[in-house]
Amino acid sequence: MSNAPSRLHPVHPALTAAVIEGVLARRERVRRSDRVVWARFLALLDERTDEARSAQLFAVLANLVGVVAFADPDDHRTTAQLAEAIGEQQLARLQHRAASLLEADAAGRWTAEACRRWTADDVPAEVARACAATAYALVLHDIESGPAVPSASAAPAAPAAPPVRTVGQLLALLARGSTAEWRAQLDAVAASPWGPYAHELLRLAERSRSPRARAVVETVVDRCRERREASERALVARDIKACIARAGISQRAFAAHIGTSPSRLSSYVTGAVVPSAAMLLRIRRVSRRLRDRAAEEMAATRGA
Repeated sequence: MSNAPSRLHPVHPALTAAVIEGVLARRERVRRSDRVVWARFLALLDERTDEARSAQLFAVLANLVGVVAFADPDDHRTTAQLAEAIGEQQLARLQHRAASLLEADAAGRWTAEACRRWTADDVPAEVARACAATAYALVLHDIESGPAVPSASAAPAAPAAPPVRTVGQLLALLARGSTAEWRAQLDAVAASPWGPYAHELLRLAERSRSPRARAVVETVVDRCRERREASERALVARDIKACIARAGISQRAFAAHIGTSPSRLSSYVTGAVVPSAAMLLRIRRVSRRLRDRAAEEMAATRGA
């Protein structure tokens, strides 16, 4: 799944206008149960400006409304177009903002329904992957923006809500749960992606014999693990940068001291490659030795 950065071209004005008009044209199909949210959508449209960022937000807002209110194939295709234009992560940020403007219910039931629609079996095959990626990015948006690594003194992660312990509870959560209820479970998974609770959810999904439940749980666990691995790589890279800085010599000279090439050390510094445990220990040991040697030489110079 793409984790493309948001540094992409903005949504074209023609697409923005077409998305909004395409949703408004179907107003006669709005269900009675959706009329409160629809009225809020119309009120928000009246507040929009001609500024490009506002137009982009309202295109995302309209698509969110269209997916839940109508879920026509073209609504899913529009989601894929928006994801391609601005990137999955930026789209998730805009969707999160749009949902906060749209929903009076803090539980996020409308947003949850959108995620269910994006991962349903009837999504057009050519855009199913993009729509599913959009759903996962949205539901994990807040979770991924939190602390990547808990402190060593932190208590073992546990859901803020009662944990899911049965297949029935898992299936009910996926079928009827709100975004807030999903995140209450996923917070614990994100805090410990390889921990007991993540394994328990995977086990329940396997026992459910539901391909969709299994796909959803496996995907969110994998995403939490990928996020944690990326965070850990970044932490290791920062540690190596700090070791080189404390050594007080150039990166090229430091590479010679630890017995590797400058290019290889550069890959450690950027996080492109994670060194072995033995190499990381060597980097730390050499850094301390060079730092101590520099301190001794400075002390000797002052005492001379």
